[in-house]
Amino acid sequence: MHKNMNHQRSLMLVGAICLASAIAVPAAQAQRLTCNRDTITASPGCTPVFFFQGGADGGDPVGGVTLGANGDLYGTTTGGGTNNGTVYQLASPAKAGSPWGYTLLYSFGTIGGSDGLQPQGPLVIDANGVLYGMTPYGGSAGCGVVFSLTPPAIAGGSWPYSVIYNFLGGSDGCNPWYSGLVIGENGVFYGTTAYGGSTENAGAGWGTVFQLTVPAAPGGAWTESVLYSFTGGIDGGAPEASLLSTSGVLYGTAYTGGIHACPGGNGGCGVVFELKPRSGGKWKQSVLYSFAGGNDGGNSSAPVIIKNGALYGTTSQEDNVTAQCSWGCGTVFELAPPAVAGGVWTETALYHFVPNPAYPGPCPTEQCDASTPVGGVIFFGAGGALYGTTSYGGAFSTGTIFELAPPATAGGSWTETVLYDTAFDAATGAYTNFPQSPLAGLIAGKKGIVYGTTTGDAGMVFQLKL
Repeated sequence: MHKNMNHQRSLMLVGAICLASAIAVPAAQAQRLTCNRDTITASPGCTPVFFFQGGADGGDPVGGVTLGANGDLYGTTTGGGTNNGTVYQLASPAKAGSPWGYTLLYSFGTIGGSDGLQPQGPLVIDANGVLYGMTPYGGSAGCGVVFSLTPPAIAGGSWPYSVIYNFLGGSDGCNPWYSGLVIGENGVFYGTTAYGGSTENAGAGWGTVFQLTVPAAPGGAWTESVLYSFTGGIDGGAPEASLLSTSGVLYGTAYTGGIHACPGGNGGCGVVFELKPRSGGKWKQSVLYSFAGGNDGGNSSAPVIIKNGALYGTTSQEDNVTAQCSWGCGTVFELAPPAVAGGVWTETALYHFVPNPAYPGPCPTEQCDASTPVGGVIFFGAGGALYGTTSYGGAFSTGTIFELAPPATAGGSWTETVLYDTAFDAATGAYTNFPQSPLAGLIAGKKGIVYGTTTGDAGMVFQLKL
C-alpha cells in the first residue's frame, strides 16, 4: 500500500552531496567540541544532555525536542524501545551541571503496531501538560496515528497512552512524516500528512492539511476534518513539515509540486502556502511562492517561522550556478509579504550554502561550509540572528550548527558562520560525535540556551549556550 511510497525520497534528501569544480570561500572557522559518546564533559558552549544507546531507551531522535513549562524536555525517537520508537522525558537538573533525569514514557509497537510505529515529528504540549504527537506508520490502516500521553495523577506514575485518531489512508490523509501538531488559537489541533487526501499520484494522494477537534465531552471521539487536499500540481504536494499557526492563518511548505522547473524533470520544487479560514467552515489555500529550483532553492521539508510579517525557512536543495553547487546544498530564505493586499510575495535567498571545494576529500583546514538544512531556523538573541542545523556539510560532511547574522545596513548581505561541526581528535584517533546528522532544527530556551538533537550513533540531546 502507499503508506511506504517514497519514504526514502525524504530521507535521501539529507544525503545530497554538494560538488564543486572551483574553489569557493569557506565558512567561518568552526569551533571544535568534545561532545562525544566517551565523555559527558561539556565543551565551551556545549553540554550533552543525554546519549541514546539505541536499546530500550530509544534511538535516532529525528523529531527534535519540545520544552515544557517546567524546563523539562520531551521528544520522540524513531527507533529503540521495542524497536519501533519511543516517547521520552528529560527532567532538568535541580543544580546546574548535574545530570538530566531520563524517563521512558512510552514504547511503540507494544500492541502489534496498532498503537503507531516510528514517530518522526516533534511533540506539542497543551495547557494541562498533555503530550500530543503523530506516527507515520502503524494504526488500524498502517497510515499512522495521532496519540496523546497524559501526565500521571501521582508523581512517578505511568503516563496513560491513547490513540486519538487513526489515519485511514483515504481522503483523511496518510503518513505524517516529520510533521508535528500545532495548537490553534481556538484550541483546535492542525497538522499535515504527506500522502492521502485524493486518489491522485497512483492512488497515494498528494497529502493534506487537517484539523482535529477536541471531544465535546471527556472520553468522546476526536473529530478529524481535512482543510485542504493537495493535487501535486501548481498548489504543491507532499507537505512534510509542521505548520505555523498565527492570527488564525496557517502557513506551511510542500516538498514537491508548484511550477515544473526542477532539475532532472522531477516535477515541481515545492511551494510555501497559506490557508485562510472562510465563512461556512471552508478554507482557502494560496501558494505564496513556488520554488524554481535555481538560486531560490527547492524541496523544503522544514517549517516556516514569522517575524514582522515575513516568513523564514530553509530549502534542502538548490541549483546554484554561481557557487557551482550541484543540486544539493540548500538555502535559508525570507518571504516578504506584498506592500499591497493581493500583491506578490517576494522571496530572497539570505544565504546559499557553499560546497566543499576539495570534494571528495576533506575540507582545507577543516573549514567546510554547512550543507542540506532539513530542519527550520529560529530567531534567537537580541541581534536578530537566525540559527539552524544542517544534516550534511562541515569538515567531515556529518552536519553542522550555523548562525546567520543580519546585515549591518539595510540591503547588505547576511553573514553565515558554522558554529559547530564534527572534528577529529588526534589523541584518541576518533571523530567527535557532535553534531552528527541533525535532522531537526533548534528550539529556544532561557538564558541564551538552545536545545537540539542529532541522530548519529543512536543520537543525543544537547544544549548550547549561544
